[in-house]
Amino acid sequence: PALGGGRSPAVRVEHVRKTFVTRQGAITALDGLTLSVVPGQRIGLVGPSGCGKSTLLELIAGLEEP
Repeated sequence: PALGGGRSPAVRVEHVRKTFVTRQGAITALDGLTLSVVPGQRIGLVGPSGCGKSTLLELIAGLEEP
């Protein structure tokens, strides 16, 4: 579906989950995240250290797999 006055999203993330396996066990960085950003829209990612901000950007850039 179109967003923001009929514009299609430039970035769309739907129900993304990212889990890292560590020696201490599995750590879920993102779980069920959905986000749409239309061209020209500005957003900010705000949250405490370790909440998944950089992981989200790495997924969008294709540096990590969901």
